Amino acid sequence: MPKDSLRHRADSLARLLADGRGTEILAELQKLALETRGATQTAAVTPPAAAVHAAALAGGVLGAWRVEPTADGPELHRCDLPPEELRSWADVEHVPAARDASRVVLLGESSARGFLLDPLLTPASALQRQLDATGARHQVVDLAHTGADLRDLTQTLQQLPQAEPDIVVVYAGNNWVRYRHTPATLDLLAGALRAGDYIEMRRTYLDRIVTPRIEQFLDRLTQTAHACGSDVVIVIPEFNLRDWTHDPELELPPLPAKDLLAWSDLRSEAEAALAAGDDERVLAITADMARLDAGTSPVTGYLRARAAGRVNDRETVRAALLHSRDAVCGLLATHTPRITTGVRTVLTEAAARRGFRILDLAELLRADDGLPDTAHFLDYCHLSSSGIEKTAAAVADVINGHAPGHTPPQDDLPAADRAIGDILAAVHNSYYGQRRERVAALVDTAVAVPEGRAFATSLLRLLDGTGPVWASATVPELTARPHAARYLAPMLSRSTETLGMWSLQETLHEVVGPRDAAAAVRGTVDVLRTAEQGLIDGAFQSVDHRPERAFFQGFGPVTHLGFRAAASTAVVRLTYRVRAGIRSSDSVAVVLNGHHLGDLPPVPSWASADLTVRPGLLRDGVNRIEVRWPCGGDDWAERRLADARRLACGEYPVVRAVQGELFDLVVEMED
Repeated sequence: MPKDSLRHRADSLARLLADGRGTEILAELQKLALETRGATQTAAVTPPAAAVHAAALAGGVLGAWRVEPTADGPELHRCDLPPEELRSWADVEHVPAARDASRVVLLGESSARGFLLDPLLTPASALQRQLDATGARHQVVDLAHTGADLRDLTQTLQQLPQAEPDIVVVYAGNNWVRYRHTPATLDLLAGALRAGDYIEMRRTYLDRIVTPRIEQFLDRLTQTAHACGSDVVIVIPEFNLRDWTHDPELELPPLPAKDLLAWSDLRSEAEAALAAGDDERVLAITADMARLDAGTSPVTGYLRARAAGRVNDRETVRAALLHSRDAVCGLLATHTPRITTGVRTVLTEAAARRGFRILDLAELLRADDGLPDTAHFLDYCHLSSSGIEKTAAAVADVINGHAPGHTPPQDDLPAADRAIGDILAAVHNSYYGQRRERVAALVDTAVAVPEGRAFATSLLRLLDGTGPVWASATVPELTARPHAARYLAPMLSRSTETLGMWSLQETLHEVVGPRDAAAAVRGTVDVLRTAEQGLIDGAFQSVDHRPERAFFQGFGPVTHLGFRAAASTAVVRLTYRVRAGIRSSDSVAVVLNGHHLGDLPPVPSWASADLTVRPGLLRDGVNRIEVRWPCGGDDWAERRLADARRLACGEYPVVRAVQGELFDLVVEMED
């Protein structure tokens, strides 16, 4: 065929496929090719236990270690891996042969790693200490892997027979609703979204993707345990229900405009009733909110729990907080790790059916009022030293055939290292926008120890400094202790000039000293720079997993921003737009340190505005700006269809309505 004719046909095909439907057609052709190729191969079946064992023994690698058989049993030698990969595994170079000791292998994610205290204190090291105290010979092998999800754990299970474990302890579940999708799973969600709505998409995700994957993992665990002759202990994680607050970017449910507007009005009524002390009214309104949002907003449960707590209804408090925790899951948005009620139920029931022994941390770490004891947590799911020790003692009890709680926990972590761990937890909590009271409580505990106060002072110097973070003179001081280096090293290698964390900065200034006048920021401040979370300089990563953008998108009703400044008069300049406002009579409100600066029209195209800051509103140190958006979501029908196409093409959807967007926001201070 002549080249001109080929070019003509190629051009014609390109024109036909150039729109959104064309992209979807190409995606369908690619999926058809994959399925056709798969159909020509042997159907995938679950291998028998003997085959699992044989395949693993031929591998030679287990996690971050190379396995070497010896006459006394297999030894593990750490592989030569990049530092960023090694950081997510145990800081252990060599695991000797177990000889006549019973080998206990711990699998899990960051909670099982002892995040924020690792490598000084980990669940594995605490468990080894507890088992040693019984006099029986045990060797604990730490295979917990920060960030591990079901796919990672399954891979480790496939390699596990090489270690010849006698007991397998699985402490995981927090990452199981954060699934790494394939074209097939995204296609399934696309069909659910087309046939229904976002609530149906979420239900499909949790019931038809997450639940079967858990069952498959436990099937593989059963086979591996049978092949190795191992006992299995399942440790079910707990979430810090009492103290952890939701991300404001995930507050709004993905409802059609009419329902979203009704829900938002009900929310305002509930908040007003809560402020007035009318708790029964709050409980009635939040019941109506729940009927509308079908469990897709954390706000409903949060408000309901606060009202129920004031009338001493403990059962309703716990149920409401569980609903609030679970609401952000299943909508394909970024959120902190957590175990959900659904995952807990599947894990508990499936483990019991398989005869595994179970330790439920919800029972172990419960306070007298039925909620988790905050003292055992550093953040959302990672345990404090007391939580780790209590868990390790209970696991040792289960292994030794005792009821959990039979053995008293130990606590050998030096006070200085515990104090630094509390400061690291304050950093983590502030980074995730947690309440200032929680950040302050962690700092107050830490600075009571001299080493904790010195660490907090160095951290404040870093946060107050100018220039690239990596160039700060405090970096060596802040990374001197192993657990601080493990957590802070990635953060302190950034070229950004500020890390934000405004609640932490405010707290540190109050506790370890006032701001140095020389460190006050003057001139022009680019407020959005501290909101940048993308990997590309000048880019913004939103909660929806979509590609990074050159502008900031707010998915919550209020965008919260912070910056450092010197007290002066100033002008706030911003460029913004509101593309899907529901009520044209609403406005965009800008608030500085609790003072209203002005109202702006909700225009759909980019518009700029200048707002004058009166004397006395801007203060030395940390300042806060809020941009309060009008209720947006008028694009629900178009968004649903576009998201279904995105999913069908292997892309992530938007899901929630964008409330407003900022191209820039600067504060210009007068000299």
